[in-house]
Amino acid sequence: MSEQKLIAEIGDNQIKYAVFLQEENSNYKILNKKISEDSGIIKGKILNFDYTAQKINTDIKNLEKELNVIFKNIIILINEPETSCTNLSGFKKLNGSKVEKRDLDYILSEAKNSILKNQEKNSILHILNSNFILDKIKKNKIPLNLHGDHLSLHVTFILLPTNNLKNIKAIFNNSDLKIDRVISKPLANGLDLLNRNKGAKNFVLINFDKEVCSISLYEDSSLVFLKTFPFGTNSIYNDINQLCSINKKEIKNILKEHDFINKDVKNTYLDKKYFVESKFKKLTLNHIKEITNARINEILNYIFNKNKNLNYINDKILRLHLYFEDKDVLENLGEVFINSLNVNKDKTQIELLPINEFSALSGAAELIFKGWDKEAIPTNLKKRSVISSFFERLF
Repeated sequence: MSEQKLIAEIGDNQIKYAVFLQEENSNYKILNKKISEDSGIIKGKILNFDYTAQKINTDIKNLEKELNVIFKNIIILINEPETSCTNLSGFKKLNGSKVEKRDLDYILSEAKNSILKNQEKNSILHILNSNFILDKIKKNKIPLNLHGDHLSLHVTFILLPTNNLKNIKAIFNNSDLKIDRVISKPLANGLDLLNRNKGAKNFVLINFDKEVCSISLYEDSSLVFLKTFPFGTNSIYNDINQLCSINKKEIKNILKEHDFINKDVKNTYLDKKYFVESKFKKLTLNHIKEITNARINEILNYIFNKNKNLNYINDKILRLHLYFEDKDVLENLGEVFINSLNVNKDKTQIELLPINEFSALSGAAELIFKGWDKEAIPTNLKKRSVISSFFERLF
């Protein structure tokens, strides 16, 4: 029987909605999508409860009217800077016996108890299997029924402060919607990329949104690290505005018409034509270039170049996927971002692309309808994988 699923992504000053229809064999298609502007949400966090609650209520009623359906449940995507990632390795001695489900149950249960004990103010969004190791040999899948002496499991936990989660649940409860689950947007973006690139295994995904940025590290197609930062590419415009007193529209025109990579702009002054609304000032293009480069360097130093969590991958051959929400930044400053990355350009494949507005929602649909073999505790599915069928009873 076909089933409609409502998925919403909480962004910056907006909420994106998509309704998917489940078909046979866990396939799905999109029925409706919309973007609703919402000034009560800043950088993915609800700051004006009453205003946002009213907006959501109106949005849901409009969707229900368009599709002639009543929604009782919803799936939420979040991208809050408070989202955290914790990795744990658990093990169990087998003493020559074969690996059974209960051995993996034990390791996962101990890992989860450790998280709940040491991070009492956080709630778990995702539990992911990074890798399985049997007698010091890495396995690509669960080594069930194989004999060994020592079994270890590397587990990645994605967490969100419990109070943040309560606020999200409360605002949708206000519209009589029960949240089935909350999904990390960076994870959903990664699943969308994996779905479109079936052979992808080891890569870094960086999303440069206008107000926040996030980085995700995947090894053997499994997420092992993610972090969201409370700044985005709008900080480039903000810096130039504050230091040069030029508005955003004028800054975009300047960046669009001048090449900061291949041309020497040291002694070139800005033409009066760029000062449409701002008062004319005698400024060099080199000054604009220095401000721009300084901000991009700082962004990349925090996210990638000086991120201590990524130190061990520096000598590996990588694929870097850079996605930009602001297409002007991508087109006019994309090469500056590449030049500022501290990687071996000869060994690293770098891809720059605009963010598809609904890619995260598509990734979430992939997770909901088809599941993911890297997720230890997946959502309930009609068609369960081997992993989900025995891990779901744990919790």
